[in-house]
Amino acid sequence: GTFLVRSGILNSVHAFAQDPARGVCILSLLGLVIGGSLVLFAVRAARLSSGGLFAPLSREGGLVLNNILLCSICAVVVMGTMYPPLTDLLLGQKYSVGAPFFNATVFPLAIPTFAVMAVGPLLPWKRARLAPVLRHAWWAGLLALVVAGVCATG
Repeated sequence: GTFLVRSGILNSVHAFAQDPARGVCILSLLGLVIGGSLVLFAVRAARLSSGGLFAPLSREGGLVLNNILLCSICAVVVMGTMYPPLTDLLLGQKYSVGAPFFNATVFPLAIPTFAVMAVGPLLPWKRARLAPVLRHAWWAGLLALVVAGVCATG
């Protein structure tokens, strides 16, 4: 997103963002960081070993589900951000994607993300039972429902 705005492909509401020279610098920095990470992974890949299996209902399962949900939110944001420039480039038509699109698509993904973020750290590693965790955190869930109700009516 930073590269798209700084390079001038997308307009920003911030006046300081219109500097195409910064876009190349930021793209180079991103390439260096991502490329360096991939090189480190490739160098150490032979030493990595797979651990034991874990149940879907465990802290590892919560992390995997959270990553899937966060990647889904990222895909929606990238799609909504890139749709107008791509349709302009490919079809020559101007479209606009605004806040209603992002509210309608990200919000349904954010609710389970927040739930997994709340319950996931309470789960034990490898295998878990949900009943003890829910018994331990029932008051937090109740408070979250009260806050959600107040926010929805206010």
